[in-house]
Amino acid sequence: MTRTALVAGGGIGGLATAAALAQRGWDVTVYERQSELRAAGSGIYIWENGLRVLEAIGAYEEVAEGAFFGTHFEQRDHRNAIIESSPIAADKRLLTVLRSRLLHALKSACERAGVKVVTHAEVIGATARGELLLAGGKTVRADLVVGVDGVWSRVRQSLGLELLHEQTREGALREVIPARPGDFDPQDQGKYIECWNGTRRFLITPVNETQIYLALTCMQDDEAVDLARNRHLWIASFPEWAHLIERAGAACSWGVYSITRSRAWSAGHAAIVGDAAHAQPPNLGQGGGMAMQNGLALAVALEQAQDARDIPAALEAWEKAERPLIEHCQRWSILYGEVTYLPDDVRSRVIRSAMGDDWVAGQVFMAANSSPTGTTASQGRRTPASLEEIR
Repeated sequence: MTRTALVAGGGIGGLATAAALAQRGWDVTVYERQSELRAAGSGIYIWENGLRVLEAIGAYEEVAEGAFFGTHFEQRDHRNAIIESSPIAADKRLLTVLRSRLLHALKSACERAGVKVVTHAEVIGATARGELLLAGGKTVRADLVVGVDGVWSRVRQSLGLELLHEQTREGALREVIPARPGDFDPQDQGKYIECWNGTRRFLITPVNETQIYLALTCMQDDEAVDLARNRHLWIASFPEWAHLIERAGAACSWGVYSITRSRAWSAGHAAIVGDAAHAQPPNLGQGGGMAMQNGLALAVALEQAQDARDIPAALEAWEKAERPLIEHCQRWSILYGEVTYLPDDVRSRVIRSAMGDDWVAGQVFMAANSSPTGTTASQGRRTPASLEEIR
């Protein structure tokens, strides 16, 4: 008998979860409140763990075509001097791509697997019986419902799973700008570059041959939040990159970060995944990766539930197996952000010392170098112990 699943949210985590379930024989329907499936945000980092998930669900080739594979991740201080420059090893891949391209690849994987999508469908809650409650009074029911409906998840709230939803003081202005010849000096070609100055950060991320993703990060009470009026503040902080900052602003979006924690990731026949369950600041570039990784793991765990009555126990086992790594990633993403508050020279010393320590680097890159459940290399692959293995 075919098992049925309803997924609330047609974003990156929702589509990855839907594809993974459908590929394992589930009849899956995604409910999306917008008029079409479209990505929020600009660019996205996908580390080795996320790339393994994309390979497992058949979305990798479309994502990788034309994406940017960097050679180094580099951090610079308020004088534009290099704090640390880490080479990216071939077997520890990192690519950056437009979020819209990633979403399209996941949508294609869903279509091939037979996933149905219902748009203009606002989910306002869920029940442990496997029901989704829709605006307008309609209720739909299945063997399983999965809330992948973001940081303000109505599924999480209605199931009583929320422990914490906290927004940070820090946020970012984000935009994709056109790339031009001469944007990077020869020694900067192929790099992801993160610059620090006080509590401001400027992240420069190529996403393909013709576009660059910029993230301008500051405190929400910083005058620099108003880029249109105070562009000069960003240029004063990062004068070497004035030519890129001048191009930003036409479609720049501002947002603070959210941290969510839940007492459990499931209740009966309902589960939560991604930002709904474990939102984190973007400091490790793992928000999307963790959502996709956990969605695939959920689908694998449910292969053991041959009867609908086995679903609650399978969901509990899934959470027990996956939660330690995801919460580790969340903790270290939060911790990484704390260096924002250090004086410039102190921050440079801390970053250089920390990233030169094998143990610290192992913690920072633990999620990136994990072997996600359901991927071909997941059996018997250990977590790297040394910096050289990580890089």
